[in-house]
Amino acid sequence: MIKKIILILIFSLIGVFILGALSYKGKFSNFDEAFLFIEGNQDIFISVDEYKKTLRLLEKWEWGDKFTPEDEKFRIISIEGYECVKIWSSQPRALLNSTHPLKEFSDENSLVYSSQNFSTYNCMENLNLDNFDGEFYLYGQPFFYDERWWLYKPFEPSKKLISFVCSSDCGTHWQAFAKPEPILKSDPIYQEK
Repeated sequence: MIKKIILILIFSLIGVFILGALSYKGKFSNFDEAFLFIEGNQDIFISVDEYKKTLRLLEKWEWGDKFTPEDEKFRIISIEGYECVKIWSSQPRALLNSTHPLKEFSDENSLVYSSQNFSTYNCMENLNLDNFDGEFYLYGQPFFYDERWWLYKPFEPSKKLISFVCSSDCGTHWQAFAKPEPILKSDPIYQEK
């Protein structure tokens, strides 16, 4: 008797899940909206103190002279076992899984901090500046949040789920998708006040 009740409950839950999922089929006509529905995280909101600390760093972080990159501040950073070198090209761009937290403090029309962002670093596991062959990009400007420095790192979204909730003519031009990733605490960026 108890087994039958448990089986009925399990099948009922599966049925409710399937019906719920089917109600989202083709709901979005825009890939970006479908992506944010499936992969989106809640936006990160930084405090005024975190914003001020981020601004102090960004004043030093700005790109220097293209011909003397070795003089740049934060030219190389470390993230998840990789060393990343600041790059001079803003290509490629990525669709972020949340709005960049600096958007809250920027001009409403600024695309710099939207959910689309430009590449700022190119990373490789065993950094060799003489024979550099980056493995992936990081996106956006660094920001301070929850006692850590962050950038956006690429990830592979659930394209099957996105396609499921997106209408049949829903395509994308995005080649990269990124989500927040903390910069390693051993990185010199943490010595900034």
